[in-house]
Amino acid sequence: MAVQILERLRRHRPVILMTSAVAGAAIAVSGCGGDAEPSTGAAAGEIASYVPAGSPVYVEATTDFDGPQWTQVDALAKLFPAYPELRAQIEESLRGEDVDFETEVKPLLGERAAIAGLDLPDAGEVQGSITSGQPGAAAAAADDTEFVGVVEIADGQEAALEALLVKEGATAAGERDGARLYTDDDTALAVADGVLIVSDTPEQVALALDAHAAGGDKTLGGTEKFTEALAKLPADVFGQAYIDIGALVQAAGNENPQVAQLGLADYQNAVMAASLAAEPEGARVKGVVMGVPDPGTASFSPTLTDKAPADAIAYLGFSDLSNTVTTTLDQIRASQSEEARSQIDAVGGQLPALLGVTLDDLSALTSGEHAIVVTSGDPDPGAVLALKVEDGARATQTLDALRAGVPQLLRTFSPDTTLPQWQQVPLAAGVQGWRLPLSPEAGVVYGVDGDLALIGTSVPAVTAVQRPTAPLSGSDDYRAAVSGMPDEVTSVMFVNIEQAIAAARKLGALEDAPAEALANLRPLKSLTAWSTGGDTPTFEVFLRVTG
Repeated sequence: MAVQILERLRRHRPVILMTSAVAGAAIAVSGCGGDAEPSTGAAAGEIASYVPAGSPVYVEATTDFDGPQWTQVDALAKLFPAYPELRAQIEESLRGEDVDFETEVKPLLGERAAIAGLDLPDAGEVQGSITSGQPGAAAAAADDTEFVGVVEIADGQEAALEALLVKEGATAAGERDGARLYTDDDTALAVADGVLIVSDTPEQVALALDAHAAGGDKTLGGTEKFTEALAKLPADVFGQAYIDIGALVQAAGNENPQVAQLGLADYQNAVMAASLAAEPEGARVKGVVMGVPDPGTASFSPTLTDKAPADAIAYLGFSDLSNTVTTTLDQIRASQSEEARSQIDAVGGQLPALLGVTLDDLSALTSGEHAIVVTSGDPDPGAVLALKVEDGARATQTLDALRAGVPQLLRTFSPDTTLPQWQQVPLAAGVQGWRLPLSPEAGVVYGVDGDLALIGTSVPAVTAVQRPTAPLSGSDDYRAAVSGMPDEVTSVMFVNIEQAIAAARKLGALEDAPAEALANLRPLKSLTAWSTGGDTPTFEVFLRVTG
């Protein structure tokens, strides 16, 4: 939604240069990902008091261009060869026909700028636009969303700002609640005490002014769930955002009753807040989710990074898949009618018999720590699911049973389906595995080595995880990427961007890529993310960028 809002702002004339430059350049970056702990407590400041309560989306960024965050952003951007040209283009566009951003606009700005969505796009219109097949139709439908932009004005600079608006062609349109109103083409503006308010209709500007005049819980800044969510974010960040998940769920349910049957009523009070901070080695997003039901996701201390090879392209760690799936299905089942629950129970009761295993067998296989590893591969990349199990012999029996049961299940639903025969293959350390050759290059390979069950796409991929030459956990790049990760998480993801690019080039995917584009990919080292559980789930994303 923020993208459509920003595009709308950019289409206006230079009279709102200070809003498009600030809320466009800064907030657009905020959509991307401080070592400060959430307990430091962030706050939205005065500008959120001009946003009506109930607004589902709020995005804010710093406009202190000489401050530490913009300085760090500039330092990171200089690592990319294309940055000097891009910066020159931005500076040229910010000058406008008669206004120079650096000398006339920048001195008038305070410390923050924000854009808030006052409502949500009509889901039916957006869906209809998507299915229409017309280019840009969905964006046009979302573009009808009401919004308000609020920019802090530097102390005592209101009169100078108004003079600049008039210079650029704005017309005075009276006053409201002590604020001076202006219009310019299809833009409505107001200069109040310390802020510039901008929208595309006078009515939306009036909503912002009326909310501020009413104060308290009539404003987003006075709403308890908004302030509580932001208080759990770090302070001193580049930008922060707030999304009312409950409003999104309710809107989806109103438009599509089938969505309401998925057990989403428990999310009606859910909200999410996230911050973005620039750091010496990259950009970090920290977020928090409040008001959501417990998904049953188990916390664990990652150990399977010892099994992933150091040159892995990607690693995804999680735990107790069995309990997570069971909890999710129970929540969905509870929201269904009695007839639907009976049908679900009937299918669930038949599935173990069709597969040839019991639910306890499947639970034993998927109740420990798990990891999905994408190997760099020789000759090709591969993927492996590693499952930590308590009883290797039982895991072997379960997988052997599934070897026969899954093809039988497929034939039950698709009688014409034919599969090649399984072949016994040697894995590392004398372990015998099985391979289903779906193609000369890949298929399904499984085996069990002690307390580790492995299911992969090829024998080389499985053996790379079974017996890595050097583990991912010992890699300097991985250690730098997960610096600050807590001991207990509910998930962890690591993508080695350098290895991913190398694999893509090896497969010929970047043959036609310009040299300049490849040079601008070089500073990108890795993308890491993790999440935590408990009463207030959190998540963190770190894009590592180095010279």
